[in-house]
Parts: sequence; C-alpha cells; structure tokens
Amino acid sequence: MTRFLLVFGAVGGAAVYGTPVLAKTSTPDPSTPPSVSARAAILVDARTGAILYEKNAFMQLDPASTTKMMTALLVIEHGGLNRVVTVSKRADYTPGSSLHIQKDEQYTRLDLLKGLLLRSGNDASVALAESEAGSVEKFVAEMNVKAQQIGAFNTAYENPNGLTKPGHYSSAYDLALIARTALRYPLFREIVKSSEAQVTELKRHRSRTIHSTNQLLYGFPGGDGVKTGTTDAAGKCLVGSATRDGRQLIAVVLNSGNRYGDASRLLNYGFREWSLVEAVPANKRLAEAEVRRGQIQTVGLETRRPVWVDVPVGGTYQVYLAAPRVLSAPVDRKKAAGFASVEVAGQPPARQALYPRRTIKAASAPRRLWRHLFGRRHPR
Repeated sequence: MTRFLLVFGAVGGAAVYGTPVLAKTSTPDPSTPPSVSARAAILVDARTGAILYEKNAFMQLDPASTTKMMTALLVIEHGGLNRVVTVSKRADYTPGSSLHIQKDEQYTRLDLLKGLLLRSGNDASVALAESEAGSVEKFVAEMNVKAQQIGAFNTAYENPNGLTKPGHYSSAYDLALIARTALRYPLFREIVKSSEAQVTELKRHRSRTIHSTNQLLYGFPGGDGVKTGTTDAAGKCLVGSATRDGRQLIAVVLNSGNRYGDASRLLNYGFREWSLVEAVPANKRLAEAEVRRGQIQTVGLETRRPVWVDVPVGGTYQVYLAAPRVLSAPVDRKKAAGFASVEVAGQPPARQALYPRRTIKAASAPRRLWRHLFGRRHPR
C-alpha cells in the first residue's frame, strides 16, 4: 500500500490534480472565536460532524428539555405516527412545560411529536413514551441504548423530557451528535424549523395552534432548529441550527446567560470563518493499479462518495491516497482497495474507501502465457 499526496487545495481557489508528490502545508487558524457565556458549548458542521468550536464540550451537564430530541428520534424511527394515543393520568399530571393535554383525550402520535418539539410538552413526552414502549421506564431504557449506539457516551437518561433527576445528564458534544442524527430525518427537520403547527384533539375535534419556544426561528438568518431547554439546575440551554447556501451548522450552548446571543455568535462565526469544501468528488478516477493475471491489465480507483471537509477561510487542505500499485485478479469492484484521506490542520482526517472502477475476471492460462511470451493481448 502506497501513501502519497494527490491533491493540494486552497479555499477560494481550485484544487489541482497532478503528479503524486509529498508536500508540507500549514493551515492558518481562523479568527478568534467569539466569547460565549455558556458553561459548555460546541459548534459543528451538520454534514461532516467537524468541530469548529468547543468549550467544555464533553462535560456532563443537565440537558433540560434538549433531552426531547432523543425522545423524538426514537418515535420517528419506529414510525406509526398516525396511530391514536389516549392520554394517561400520568401524562396529564406531568409537571413543567406543557402541551396541556388531559386524561382520556386523544391525539395522533404526530401531533404529540409536534407538541414535544415545538411547545416542549413534558406531558407529550410521557404520552409518546407510553405509546412507544408501554411504559416510561421501558422507553427510557431504549433511549439509553440508542445513545450508546450513536456514540453519545456522556449521556444517560432517567426520563423522556429532561426534568431534573440525579443520573440524568448529557454533554454539548453528545447533544450535537443527537441533533445531527435526528436531522437526517425529513420529518424531524420539518417540525423543528416550523415556528408554529396545528394539533387536534380527536374526541372533540378541537384544533389549536402551538408555537415554537425557539426564538432562533423568528429572526436569525437561516435559523431552522432545533430545541430549547430550561430548568433551575440546567439553566438556559439551546441546540440551535441554521442553514445558509445549503450548509447547515449546529450550535449547542448549555447553562448560558444569553443562549440566543451565544448561539447566534457561534453560528455567524462558523459561516463567516469556515468553508465547506468537496475535497474529493465521487466517481472520479484518482489512481490506477496494475492488475496481475487479469483479463484487463490496469484498473482505475475511485471513491463512491465525496469527501467533504471544513476548512478555515484562506486555509488549505491535503488529500492523500493509500492505494495499492498492484491488484491480483479476480478484482471485485465492490471490494475496497485503499482509501482517500483529506487532512486539515486541527481536524481529524476525513476518509472514504477507494474501489476499483470495474470488476475484472482472471485471465485464462493460455492468455497469461501469451502475454508473458509476447507482451500483448492474446488473439481471440
């Protein structure tokens, strides 16, 4: 396996493909990030997951109602959103922020989901948990399993809503990770970017309009999510997102003295000082390997997916290939053969596997002998 530099690129200019060479480069630091009042904060790119700013991002803190992102994620993944839920006494008597649903009323799971994410209804979280798993306790167990599955290792849940309880915590990094995961679902994106929605109580056919608690939606350019949270223990919390020119950033601030100011400064900083770059396009021939004993003697190597990276404005990036010079037939186009790695100073490498551009069968023994003796293709 040979490692060599393929691309040397700069933000604001074209990446140049050329003869493989080793090179050194430095990436200038972006301008000084804004100061934030939050005890913990993080700014990430929703596409790449790159951390563009962090402050105590892995500290375990009370997440308040940002907990409800995980509740919504599980409900959306499991589906059945048109199923009707009858509100239980436990849901009705849940304290704190409320959708104001009452015992024996009926709502679709979709409407409860809207109440959960927009109105931050603790009562809606209990109704959804009971409808999903049969009990709040079983649903919370599922929340904890899901957190581990997606890598939110500094998160543990005791309830589906974020009411303060010992052993219930998360981190700014984990909340950004949960938000990234949930934002992959169109329904979640659609709900959290809405400033208002209609919910209907089905027994009496009463509809009402609810409004989002997220003030980022009402004035911040491109604001499109995600979830607020407030308790005495957690302070003011916000998982905020914004999209500009097709690029979405996520800012998380926990225990903040000015959550919307903190989130706005972080998001503006990310859009202003960082660029999202397609460093390696998909399905482009990046290297070539000799194919021994194959019906065809060479094959191109490509990535099936593009490699995107976040680069400081005015900064540079490098693309390295770890690619074999020789493959032995048969060659399967579905089997990875090396990888492309994009490196930006201060960021973990972003990688995609390299694949042969075509499947190549082994040559027959007479063809291999003819090629060995005469150095050209065997006649048909």
